[in-house]
Order: sequence, then structure tokens, then C-alpha cells
Amino acid sequence: MIEEGSKRGKAMVEKRQLFMEMRAQNFDVIRLSTYRTACKLRFVQKRCNLHLVDVWNMIEAFRDNGLNTLDHNAEINVSRLETILSSIYYQLNKRLPTTHQINVEQSIGLLLNFMVATYDSESHGKLTVFSMKAMLATMCGGKIVDKLRCKYNFDCFF
Repeated sequence: MIEEGSKRGKAMVEKRQLFMEMRAQNFDVIRLSTYRTACKLRFVQKRCNLHLVDVWNMIEAFRDNGLNTLDHNAEINVSRLETILSSIYYQLNKRLPTTHQINVEQSIGLLLNFMVATYDSESHGKLTVFSMKAMLATMCGGKIVDKLRCKYNFDCFF
């Protein structure tokens, strides 16, 4: 029970830290909302190291974790989401040279907290499969053409 409370406290601190860092970048001076949103999402993408995960590795992670067989309206709990993110980042670290390794635990924590803050505003501890896949597919690295080709031709994501 105490451990769960300390986990929540740490999650809140990490979430606040991410939002404070974003505020320090002063994105709010950008007048057009679409550009402002794009800059904020790019900041989160780079801060969570998702720009290093390409679209094909994200598809592989979805398949490895059995997300391609789940209904889009099905809900997954936060611990399962953490497992999925762990597999994504540990596979990424295997592909990166030893001189460019990332801090996996920090990346998982930041992305997990961002996703929960974004999609679980009522604190149920669950996210829909569709929202999770949509965010990860959008935020991963790769060409937009590859993402669209995969979505519309091969039905990899959805």
C-alpha cells in the first residue's frame, strides 16, 4: 500500500516535471494552435525518445504484445500498458549502439504518465486499445507516408 502511494507520488512529480519543462520552452507564444500543438507533441516525442522508434518496430511491438487481436474498444490497465512500453524501449535499446543507449526507466515513466494524463482523466486506471495504439503510432518515428500506407493498406495499426 505504501509502495503504491510512493509510485503515485513519483508519477505526479514526473508529470509535473514534463509539463514544467514544456512550459519553459515557451510554446504558448506560438499564435497558431496547430503549430503550438505540433511543437508540444514533438517535445514530448523527443523527451520520451519515441522519435527513435520507427513505425515498423512499433507494429512489431503491437503484434508481440497481442494488441492486433484485441477489439479497439477493449480496455487495458496501466500495468499492461507499462509492459508494452517496456518491451518497446528494451527492444529499442537492443538496436541502438552502446554509446547511444537511452534511460529506459525514465522514458517509460514519462510516456506512461503522459498517456495516462491524456487519456485517463477520470483516473480509472484503464485506456482503450484504440487510444493507446493511435497515440503510439502517431508519436513514433518514421515517415507519415509509411504510417498511412500501413494503416490503409495493411491494417497494421488498427
